[in-house]
Amino acid sequence: MIPAMGEKTDLRERIEEFLSADSSREVTEEGELLFDLRKTEFRLEEAHGKLLLHLWSEDRNWVRRVTGIAEESPNRLVLEVERFGQKRPARLTVAPPSKRASSDRDRNTARRTYSRFLRRLLQREFPRAEVERMSTATDGKRSFSGLYTRACLRERNRWWAVMGVNEAEDAPTVDGLLTYALIWFDWNRERYPDRVWAGLRLFLPRHSVQTTAHRLAFFNPEKLQAELYIVDQQEGACSRVDLRDRGNLETRLELADHTNRIQQRESSSVARIRALAPQDIEEVALAGQEELVLRFRGLGFARSAGGEVLFGAGRQETRLTAENFSQLEKLVEKLRRDRKAGGNADNPLYRWRAEGWLESLVANNPGQVDPRLLPPQIYRQVLVAGGSERGVADLLGVTRDGQLVVVELKASADIHLPLQGLDYWLRLHWHHQRGAIATAGYFPGVPLRTSPPELLLVAPALQFHSTTQIVVRYFSPQVRVALAGLTEDWRRELKVVWRETGN
Repeated sequence: MIPAMGEKTDLRERIEEFLSADSSREVTEEGELLFDLRKTEFRLEEAHGKLLLHLWSEDRNWVRRVTGIAEESPNRLVLEVERFGQKRPARLTVAPPSKRASSDRDRNTARRTYSRFLRRLLQREFPRAEVERMSTATDGKRSFSGLYTRACLRERNRWWAVMGVNEAEDAPTVDGLLTYALIWFDWNRERYPDRVWAGLRLFLPRHSVQTTAHRLAFFNPEKLQAELYIVDQQEGACSRVDLRDRGNLETRLELADHTNRIQQRESSSVARIRALAPQDIEEVALAGQEELVLRFRGLGFARSAGGEVLFGAGRQETRLTAENFSQLEKLVEKLRRDRKAGGNADNPLYRWRAEGWLESLVANNPGQVDPRLLPPQIYRQVLVAGGSERGVADLLGVTRDGQLVVVELKASADIHLPLQGLDYWLRLHWHHQRGAIATAGYFPGVPLRTSPPELLLVAPALQFHSTTQIVVRYFSPQVRVALAGLTEDWRRELKVVWRETGN
């Protein structure tokens, strides 16, 4: 309820007293962190019968109309506010920082600090250049991420798109920089076609450049010139990376008979389980793992290693015994009922491991996504790679004339799909150049062509991220990319509704 005019003075005094009492509090609106009061100034004023709250800091200036107090306690104040130009009311909370909010605040502070550091670094390293358009603001419409600092650098009549990331970010964030840098570079080229765009300058923390360096080696130099720099924030040091010396790929190729060997070893332990649903249960032995995983339409529900079986479709697993086999039977029956085409999309057993389900369908019907692929000749995730587990399903197939095809699958929109596909492609290309794929026993009886593998990106048609084509257009011509868009109801029918070449 909006307070009467006579009550406004009291309302103003209560808010002023609360904001002044403890500067360790922070201000959030609908869960979004806006201000840390330790670094924020505020002012309350009455204008035209309205009580206005002004908050400002080094990074933003903010005004809201206060209509009342929704909640008040010694440590927490919740205000009813209105945004200018919007009728929907909102709630502004002033309270001590939560652990999550404190972590978000620390990350945001680190990013703002890095942005100022990067500006100084650019001015020092490129003293004849002019820094423009430096920002960390998120822009969802243009797919600009707030995780990175982006800028433009003018050197006489040439321009560089710049992007950097601070050393406090995790590895996936650092590795994701190149996707957003390409989007930033492409947007500037489209927005300012009269400028001569020299290329990209990327600034990454020390010990975090290898993935980006390997990727850049397979970009088209006629479309993109890229410079990669290692930055040590503590020392303020910066050095350019020689992209011709990228170091070793942290990967090895699993032998083709890996799955068969583990299947034979664990056969007696899983035979009774497999018989519960022989048409729907698959046996998978992933590269680098000495266990046999049983999957129901892509969802792992049991695994066997050394004759011991653990089962469970979630995080909780139970050791299988003769006494609890009936529990496993009930689980399989539940999977049969809930994990099927046309099932309830709100059911976790239907939603979990969508990529695994899609991978299972494509692995068993590769000709549905590319008629050239030989049906029995398909392998799952054949590489043992360093680093964390990747979130994209990988398949390796071959055409009738011996052309290798790397298949990357995603069941939902992922802005990083093209570069994740490139990661898998460049590693397989490296092994193929050395004859390792044939030597490891893959595709027996099929003479493999010496040409680089093709890269096929597969996803539901409406789930390809809008920036996918932007990213792949900068790939080297030797990375031949194709996109296959599936029907949205791919669980019921695996069907391609459109195909495109990427570059």
